[in-house]
Amino acid sequence: MTREELKIEAWMEQLRRMREMQYVYHKKFFHGLYLFLVLVIGCLLWDTVVSLALVPMLVITAGTQSCFYLHFVDFARLHARHLESRLNKALGKGTLVGSEIEDVYFYPIDAPKIGGFVPSAPLRFFSFFTLHWVALWLGLAAFALWRLLPLMSACGRDYLVVLALWGALNFTYLAWFFVRQQAMRETGRRLAQARE
Repeated sequence: MTREELKIEAWMEQLRRMREMQYVYHKKFFHGLYLFLVLVIGCLLWDTVVSLALVPMLVITAGTQSCFYLHFVDFARLHARHLESRLNKALGKGTLVGSEIEDVYFYPIDAPKIGGFVPSAPLRFFSFFTLHWVALWLGLAAFALWRLLPLMSACGRDYLVVLALWGALNFTYLAWFFVRQQAMRETGRRLAQARE
């Protein structure tokens, strides 16, 4: 095998690994959503002060966990785009177009977003899907709070303060991280340096 053939084979193997990583974390994302949904419904059906108090915390955790999985999917997409670019230079432009199609069909990988919501493309299905789940989670949390607050004593106010701070901290960090995109930009720079 020539050096160029070895490079192509190595890039193809890396591309396979990135697509596999995308699939695994995509699957984890949905399994996580369903697991949290079952936990939340179970807590609502159990209908005790403790189980109802857990619901908003589970909702916040589900959102943060979902963003964690999306972070891995985005990394795999970014690396796959880099590998496809290298392979297209070696094999001919347009040989591999998966990354281009993903940008059009799902969301542009370089677009700032908050979790899966892309402010520059709010009508894309991916943004709608994100808003759908956010509305569902917030509705379930609001229902739990509606049931919970009459059952709580004086500690109810303290619980709400802690819950609001925890929710605000998670949302602020996730918005800052995803909109800022420093990890994506730094990874992109490192991948570009590898091409040189």
